Amino acid sequence: MRGKLFLIAAALGAATATAAALAPPADDPLDPVRVAPDTHRVALDNAFVRVLDVRLPPGSIERRHRHPHGLSVYFTDWQARVTPDGQAPQVRDRKAGTFAWSEAIVHTVENVGGTEGHVLRIELKY
Repeated sequence: MRGKLFLIAAALGAATATAAALAPPADDPLDPVRVAPDTHRVALDNAFVRVLDVRLPPGSIERRHRHPHGLSVYFTDWQARVTPDGQAPQVRDRKAGTFAWSEAIVHTVENVGGTEGHVLRIELKY
């Protein structure tokens, strides 16, 4: 029994250490909550995920910021001009009720449509 408890404790410790090592530093100058506090609100933050509630009004531009890999869930139909570092801008139609996976990215985002962009961004910490 003690052996099993030790293995479980060791596995939990390793998972927590890995999550902490891969998470962006708290003082990251490209953290979207620091760069765009008017559009990004932390809805949940724990050892495994950070969930951002993002609301981008029409015509708004989010300055260059970073996201770790994760999932975006779209609550509204809107058009985003996304410009990843080193790449050409792309206009993407976002549809309510859809979602998209993305690897870690540094980018700017502009709402080029006529409706607010409302996104739940789930950032993984491992």
